[in-house]
Amino acid sequence: MTTARQRQFLFGQIGWMLGGVGILASVGSLTLEYAFILSFVGLVVITALTAPIHTTVEWRTRLRWPLLVGTIVFAVLVALRTFGKFIRSL
Repeated sequence: MTTARQRQFLFGQIGWMLGGVGILASVGSLTLEYAFILSFVGLVVITALTAPIHTTVEWRTRLRWPLLVGTIVFAVLVALRTFGKFIRSL
């Protein structure tokens, strides 16, 4: 059974993703890479903004793995882009 906070978090994340994909599509920049980065940044921001200050909620501890995997994928994307630009500059 979901709580109101879980639904609020989920609706915030889905709204961020749909809004971001809509903006990317409207400016003609919709790629899988940009959609992932936008969604990951949204997950990090919403997780930080909705974090309770004085308690630890059990369902929020499960966010650790998606955040860790997203951070690794984000770092790989940044490394590939940086390496590609470095190679082109030589």
